[in-house]
Amino acid sequence: MGKTALILLDIQTGIVERLVSAIDTEKYLARASSTLAAARRAGIMVVQVTTGFRPSYADASPRNPTTAQVRAAGLFKDTDAAVQLHPSIAEAATDDIHIKKRRVSALYGTDLDIVLRSSGIEKIIVAGLATSGAVLSTVRQAFDMDYEITVLADLCADTQPEVHETLLGKVLSKQATIVNADEWVASL
Repeated sequence: MGKTALILLDIQTGIVERLVSAIDTEKYLARASSTLAAARRAGIMVVQVTTGFRPSYADASPRNPTTAQVRAAGLFKDTDAAVQLHPSIAEAATDDIHIKKRRVSALYGTDLDIVLRSSGIEKIIVAGLATSGAVLSTVRQAFDMDYEITVLADLCADTQPEVHETLLGKVLSKQATIVNADEWVASL
């Protein structure tokens, strides 16, 4: 497992709050926390990726519908509490690699690929919020970049559960191995 990294996407206060009506966030965060602890004990690199924008939104293009919406609402500025790791995982994450992304994919416009390749990482384990956003975009880009990918199905979620299920079963399963967190932890 020395060439493996666990990448956790957007487990930040503002995104977790958006999923409260769709999932049991307490249960989700507890499972995420225990999975992260197991990965750290096994010596697996843990990468925490969060989304945020400069206070001026100089990095949020008005031509991009998603960033234009965020910009218009004044959300997810780097200085906001909404872009901070959720408190349930933040304290234990001090020694993790931290990446700030400005777009949906964790690999676009960030130094994540440089960190992974510099560390000899060939296999990535992906989990996070939301399945139709950061997870989908990151997995598809990582696939094109020749990473071996595993997605932790029960550590991904979306505001629309049926979209989550369709993406895991019919789209992401073509580019990644899909398992639950407990299965993956047992393999460590």
